[in-house]
Amino acid sequence: MNTIEETIKMAGFGKKKAIAGQIKLFEDRLSNEGESLLGVCASKDLKTQLYVTDKRVILHEVKGLLSNAEKSIPLGNITSIDIDSSFVFSTLKITTSGNAAVIDGVSIAIANEIKAIIEHLKTEDKKPEHKVKTDTANELRELKGLLDDGILTQDEFDAKKKQLLGI
Repeated sequence: MNTIEETIKMAGFGKKKAIAGQIKLFEDRLSNEGESLLGVCASKDLKTQLYVTDKRVILHEVKGLLSNAEKSIPLGNITSIDIDSSFVFSTLKITTSGNAAVIDGVSIAIANEIKAIIEHLKTEDKKPEHKVKTDTANELRELKGLLDDGILTQDEFDAKKKQLLGI
């Protein structure tokens, strides 16, 4: 599942363009910082978004028209990821030794995918042979460029991304 596409779909009529723009801003910023955006989820009202990169989790909260708050959690600091589900939506809670990032009103399917991405990244980080894979991040950026240029289809991009990430 592509959590970025699904988050945009879940935004509903009239809000898809706004959340797509917000995600694009984050993706561009993260790319400039040398990180790859791997997953996104948002609350039902879109005021809280969670971004998963190859290095950290970012909780972004819209506080007002010109006010935002951001919490950054390095992947190595995450101690647990819990999903409390209701009928359609869930609460995703990412806990560290002294803090927690909580996002309510997330699609259950997207929450489960976000949890799987983070757990996979943490597992890879614990392997003795693990090293920073800047080549993989760069290759993902190149593939994203090919997708944006229409050279790759979304399915081709998703398949290659999963292959590169070993998911």
